Amino acid sequence: VRAPVAAPRCFPAAAELQLPGELPPEVLADDKAALRHLGYSDEEIAEAFSQEDPQGGEDGAQNAFETWLSQKGNATGASMAADWADWDLPVSETAKSGHDSLAWENLSRSSGWMRLSNYLAVGCISAREVFARAQSCLNFPGVVHRLMWREWHRLNAIKWGRRLFWLQGPGRVERPWRSDPEVAAAWKLGNTGVPYIDACMRELRQTGWLAYKGRKTAGHFMVFDLGLDWRIGAFHYEEVLLDYDCAMNYGNWVTVAKVDKPRGGGYGVDETHADLCWKLSAEKANDPTGEYIRRWVPELEKVPDKYIHAPWAMSEKDMAESGCKLGQHYPESMVGRLVLSSPSAAPENLEASKVDQN
Repeated sequence: VRAPVAAPRCFPAAAELQLPGELPPEVLADDKAALRHLGYSDEEIAEAFSQEDPQGGEDGAQNAFETWLSQKGNATGASMAADWADWDLPVSETAKSGHDSLAWENLSRSSGWMRLSNYLAVGCISAREVFARAQSCLNFPGVVHRLMWREWHRLNAIKWGRRLFWLQGPGRVERPWRSDPEVAAAWKLGNTGVPYIDACMRELRQTGWLAYKGRKTAGHFMVFDLGLDWRIGAFHYEEVLLDYDCAMNYGNWVTVAKVDKPRGGGYGVDETHADLCWKLSAEKANDPTGEYIRRWVPELEKVPDKYIHAPWAMSEKDMAESGCKLGQHYPESMVGRLVLSSPSAAPENLEASKVDQN
């Protein structure tokens, strides 16, 4: 990998151009005025400015990278929890037996790891610079692992071209799909009645970012539990992600939807929701008190820990005491009463997690 080229110290003066539709300088100098000029309402602008956005630009990228280098670049993993659930991730068998230089545990966390994707997506920092400056870090293999996936998706996009956007995907997989606007809206807004999924979708909508695990689990839920056209999800991620990258977004979605390559049958809607139960059981094990859910789904704030991942298990008395009646304060589950494993036990297989259809 070639070393990064030094950043220029100065730029030549830009020629003054008169372009059609160009915003006046006084509007460009005022973010609120610019948004208003683009047609956003005062309410939408107020909501946007209430968010805690990361620092932007090259300075923001450099500061974020410096923070990672100093705090996580050489982290030994001594503080990592030995009992984090990894059964729904393709982790290395050595992840818990020694130093986890690939940072597999971070794939199960809602906070992510490097958090440089926003900056990489818009060119505030280059992959080559990240690679070069991280080489001396103990966790360099994890950096390479993330960057290699990024490049792999780019090569895939070059190979498949427009087939990457087909309903049948590069694999030309034929199976029934549905397009239900009401169901899609519930998924996008985080109103499915499945707490972890709703927390993911609300964080995404409010911040423009979502950790790897959340993106994959929410996407899998939309495709295999709701049965929606996978492109609805891809379009939504394209619209709201601050780190949107065409190759990675569509590459990940065709993989999640299992249309990335020719496959046999058996990949339609999962009527038992066994795989979903498997994934949600891992979330329950990693966050037994539901801290992440409570942050993004305030309706469930007072729900007891034992019900936070499965509020449908509450009795009428539990609902009254927690101030959260399903169907009134929080939606009922769109996929029925799921049965999750206990936090201390991983499902032995997909059949270990069943659904109570009653």
